[in-house]
Amino acid sequence: MKQMKKNVVIIGGGIIGGLLALILGTNGFKVAIIDRLQEDKIFSNSNNVKSYALNEGSCRLLNVLKIWEKIRINSQPISRILLKQGSKISSIQPFELSFEKILIKNDHIFYMIEEKYLKKALFEKIKICSNIEYLHSRYVKQKKITTSSAKVLLDNGLEINSDLIIGSDGYPSSSARQFKIKYLKYNYFQSSIVGILKHDLDHENEAVQIFLPSGPLAILPLSNNRSSFVWTMKNNEAERRLKLDDQMFLNEMNCAFQNRRGKIELEDKKYSFPISLALSQKIIKEKFVIIGDTAHKIHPIAGQGLNLGIRDVAALAEILILARRLGEDIGSKMVLKRYERWRNLDILSVVLFTDFANKIFSSENYILQFFRGFGFKFLNRSDFLKQYLIKEASGITGDVPKLTRGEKI
Repeated sequence: MKQMKKNVVIIGGGIIGGLLALILGTNGFKVAIIDRLQEDKIFSNSNNVKSYALNEGSCRLLNVLKIWEKIRINSQPISRILLKQGSKISSIQPFELSFEKILIKNDHIFYMIEEKYLKKALFEKIKICSNIEYLHSRYVKQKKITTSSAKVLLDNGLEINSDLIIGSDGYPSSSARQFKIKYLKYNYFQSSIVGILKHDLDHENEAVQIFLPSGPLAILPLSNNRSSFVWTMKNNEAERRLKLDDQMFLNEMNCAFQNRRGKIELEDKKYSFPISLALSQKIIKEKFVIIGDTAHKIHPIAGQGLNLGIRDVAALAEILILARRLGEDIGSKMVLKRYERWRNLDILSVVLFTDFANKIFSSENYILQFFRGFGFKFLNRSDFLKQYLIKEASGITGDVPKLTRGEKI
């Protein structure tokens, strides 16, 4: 049997797993990434429509890794966010709330980046890092945890001995299942249809979220007068709309979006995915830890899933690097509990916020509509409160990791 020794094994080769591997690899860790995907499928056309809203903390981390300088030219700043009630909600208290860049020191609130550019820059860095071994088209058949090591046996017969195994294979997760991680789950009975639009009117760096009875419609600016859209709705509505031809689908979207971008057309194929909430009851076990969507799958209403995962990466990397410098066992529960304590409050607060926001903004209950509209009118008149909310969403306030502050570990 062929054997290999590594400090860390990361199961899952997406953006979150890749970022953690790169940080650890450039800090002297020997890392193996195990990915079920074939190498040529990483940049498949099916992923061309995904985009992310990066907050300031995520941009700072990418800057430390020298990735931001490669992708910034293809990014799009968001300098205004408009939250608006859809015309299909019959409300006694309509609301409209805007956040402007003048509320903060930066010339942007978020940056939009398409997944293909972020992945390309990240994997170029991973390829030239001699401490990272990327094992494509592989999966874990067996694992064995002892007090001194963690072993995984791959489908090709390779056995990897390591100090720590990290699950970053999304949700549902095969690695979490193998380690008997349980979840608190909630089914929203919603799906999101996503894609990229080309449009006549300039988006003027504005992101818009329209709240409709069955879920929100977000239109997020991209470079070259294009926009990413995430349209969340009840499952039966999503199924019906996916069957429409492109023009009929766009007509319905433009109606819901109140024709704010003029004539629109799809740049590529649209696709959908189901929406649910999943929060792991534990994020650590002896020699094992989970991060990103493997630990917390949240509603896309605020677009903060990737940023939350990046904070996981920054915190875990800092814990592991400092522990190794002190000569500690990086896979011990004593070390991993530091990560758990650091991340629990942030994870829980984002999960609860996104769940609450989806339920309150999509409700047609008259009492909720009244107080929702009243609250938004009050908030819209307070630059102080809006400034506070923008700072909280930036990912750089409170006890945040060094990398998200733009500092090296």
